[in-house]
Amino acid sequence: MINATKYKQILNNLKGKTIAIVYIFENEDAPGFQHYWVWKSDIITGWMLAIQELGCVPFILDVRTFSQKAIHRTLPTIDYVINLNCGSVKLSAMSLIPSMCSFLGIPCIPCDAASIVTSENKYISNLLATALALNVPKSLPVTCENGIYRPLNLGSSIGVRRGCVEVNTDEGVYQEFIPGYDITIPIVYNPMLQGLDILPPILYLPKSLNPNWIYGENEKNNDDSFSTIPILNVELSLKKELLSFARIFPINSFGRIDARIKTCDTELSNEIEHVCLRRKDFYFIEINSMPTIEPEDSFELAYTTARNDPQNCFFNCIQTYLEVFPSKRINSFILSSSMIALAKAKY
Repeated sequence: MINATKYKQILNNLKGKTIAIVYIFENEDAPGFQHYWVWKSDIITGWMLAIQELGCVPFILDVRTFSQKAIHRTLPTIDYVINLNCGSVKLSAMSLIPSMCSFLGIPCIPCDAASIVTSENKYISNLLATALALNVPKSLPVTCENGIYRPLNLGSSIGVRRGCVEVNTDEGVYQEFIPGYDITIPIVYNPMLQGLDILPPILYLPKSLNPNWIYGENEKNNDDSFSTIPILNVELSLKKELLSFARIFPINSFGRIDARIKTCDTELSNEIEHVCLRRKDFYFIEINSMPTIEPEDSFELAYTTARNDPQNCFFNCIQTYLEVFPSKRINSFILSSSMIALAKAKY
């Protein structure tokens, strides 16, 4: 653990670093670059502004250009890479940029190739969660009606289906459906504690209060059907287990765990924000080592909640950070924390 003075010194030392943003080019047609989702301008802009706010130098290029320049040794000196090569249909293609960074000795934000190919594969992450004794929905044969199918490698809830499905189970997991609430837990490196910690979990509460509701692909495009609620109290044993789980992959800078909170009630509660998140009700769904950071998403809401809550473990860290970099932008804080985290790692 470090004090505020030391933290401020570390933050000031970040200034002047060159940070590359490597993104998927929308018209890229290489087989390995097929993707189910293309980066929007506000996401890239968020990272560009974060680089500027930290007093660093941006270098923006697409995946192919970065790879070619790396091979031909024509890249300028780069201190960090922000990897936006995400949303690929082929999981192995998502590890291209961090693999190249490892070869070049450049820290890659948010994670390395090993983290991607393990955490983004739902079958592997479910096995590891089970090994750590986290609650995991039991596997079902596809003939069972009370199940939910999730593709192994696709994100953004694409391809998720409820009920009996005709699918190749080698391409996804079919599990017991857990009635209750969808919840997502942002995990971020805390520089003052010098380790991973969790921001307030964000729970999705449907206006219908139907325990069978899920935060699916259609729901993500229709935010009028639900509200987002920060959960302030998390059982200590659950928090410790989730952080231990995240470190296995390893997640060093930031990531996210998605889960279901089980309920036996026929109607969800509007007072859920006052309830402590308990281990026995928590059912692991997936872990994301490359979560998207965009305006008004779960990370921003969790960050804002922690920034205004003196009881939160991130409060002192955020307040000290704001004394050096007054911007309240979530990308800037996460970028600074990631740079500090990865500077400690060995490449």
